[in-house]
Amino acid sequence: MWKEINEITQSKTPTLIEFYTSNCSLCTMLGRILEEVQSELGEEIQVKRINIDEEKVTTIHFDSTYQIMGVPTMMLFKEGKLLWRHSGVLFKEDLVKEINPFLS
Repeated sequence: MWKEINEITQSKTPTLIEFYTSNCSLCTMLGRILEEVQSELGEEIQVKRINIDEEKVTTIHFDSTYQIMGVPTMMLFKEGKLLWRHSGVLFKEDLVKEINPFLS
């Protein structure tokens, strides 16, 4: 999984990753919002969801590097650079407004 995360973050297409847990109701709500964002923005962005409970062993290095302290946490990457980060839920319109400057 670490290799996959590394490849995802290196993409030339902006990639929004949500780190979540399966018992988090806010994470479930954000997952639905992210599906809408992906549908609206299409190929301008990749959206990935990573369950940190299931991937705990392989994401420890990532957790320590990016300090994921709570869920949901979203991070937007492009070509290996962390461009934007947010912990908590945003409504779709607010999320699109936040990440839109990084899309091109």
